Amino acid sequence: MTTILVVDDNEANRYLSRTIFSAAGYTVVTAENGAEALALARTNPPDLIISDVLMPVMDGYALRRACLQD
Repeated sequence: MTTILVVDDNEANRYLSRTIFSAAGYTVVTAENGAEALALARTNPPDLIISDVLMPVMDGYALRRACLQD
């Protein structure tokens, strides 16, 4: 099964994404910021990451760079 990691500091956006992708049959994991997402991705790598760009703690750009380094 395909796993999608949705990263967004807005709870409503995470809920909407989780609802839509889950209904389509995907496994969805969510994170509030890039640091949390990176920890989740390192533990259980997702097939796809959908990320907001502007977030506290670690933004989407820093998350992308860290994922590419891993």
